[in-house]
Amino acid sequence: MADAALVVDDSEIVRKIMSNLVAKLGFQPVEAVDGLDAIEKSLEHDVKLFVVDINMPSLDGISFVRRLRKTAKYKDTPVVMVSTEAGEKDMQMAFEAGADMYFVKPVKVDQFLTKVASLIKSKGAK
Repeated sequence: MADAALVVDDSEIVRKIMSNLVAKLGFQPVEAVDGLDAIEKSLEHDVKLFVVDINMPSLDGISFVRRLRKTAKYKDTPVVMVSTEAGEKDMQMAFEAGADMYFVKPVKVDQFLTKVASLIKSKGAK
C-alpha cells in the first residue's frame, strides 16, 4: 500500500484536486475537512506528507501545523501549505509554524509536482 498524504482543506473541490496531485506523486490521499479532523486522521494513518490550507473552521492550518510539529511522529514530516493568502505575513506565519513549502491557490500543477517531489526526496520521506 502507498504511503498516505493527508490533504486538509474545507473546500471539497480543492481537496479533490490536491488529492489527485498527491496521488500523482505516488501517495494514497487521505482527506480532512479542517485541522481537528486532520488531527484524528493523522493518528489513524502513518502520514508521509501533509498538504494543508490555512483558512479553515474549527482549527486553522497554522494552528494545526504548530501542533503537528510538537509531536515526535510528525516533527520532520514534509508539510506543504496551500492558501489563497498571497501576503508575505501569511507565508512567514506558515514557515514559522513549521511549513516546508507554501503555494498560493490556484497552484500551478507542474510547479507543485516538481517542487513537492524535490521536498519529499530531500526529507527522505519516500
